Amino acid sequence: MDYNLTIVLASFLLAFKAVLVEGSEVALIAVATVSRLGKKNVLAGVVLGAFGSLALVLAVREVFTLLPDVLIDFVTAIILLYFSRKFWQGFLKYYRSRGLFAAKLKKIEDEVVQKDLERSKGSAAEGTIPFSFANSMPVLFITLTEGFEASLVLAAAGAFSPEWTAVGGLLSLAILVIVSIAAYDKLLRVPHWLLDLIAGIVLLSFGTYFAVSGVLVALGIWT
Repeated sequence: MDYNLTIVLASFLLAFKAVLVEGSEVALIAVATVSRLGKKNVLAGVVLGAFGSLALVLAVREVFTLLPDVLIDFVTAIILLYFSRKFWQGFLKYYRSRGLFAAKLKKIEDEVVQKDLERSKGSAAEGTIPFSFANSMPVLFITLTEGFEASLVLAAAGAFSPEWTAVGGLLSLAILVIVSIAAYDKLLRVPHWLLDLIAGIVLLSFGTYFAVSGVLVALGIWT
């Protein structure tokens, strides 16, 4: 498969988008719950979830390598267009009710903390939740849930240009970590509908590109 500028740009932007958008929800929840769950519980959940997501990326990418080029184009297009639809729906949902995403985050935060408090009943002193693998599970589950969606997009992008997929993913991850530590309030104020709009545009654009590419390759017009 030829690695032209479009492929490189697609791999970079898709990876950047996947980690930034999906990771932003994990970052917001992690920072919001750290004072109530404890740093060790939150960090363990995020780190284990990140490694689990990375394993998913590598596993799905191996499946991609077994496919012929034309099927890679079509499968990539299906994945990107599917998630594009999801983000466009999210854009319409959050744009119409601006405070809905903040309410959703607050609800998730309360549910996560409540689960750990119930699990730690009798061992928690003055609301402090002790460190344990079980107490990191709620954050781990959230990280894996968001990571699963990101892993499909990352694997699709990595099938074309693994180098630029890695660059886009790592750059986005670095930005998330820095912003979460230094300017959490600013991250929280970013309109979620805007993130969904950007993600929807990126996924729709490249999903359409790979769908057309697959058709042209299948017809023998494009090699």
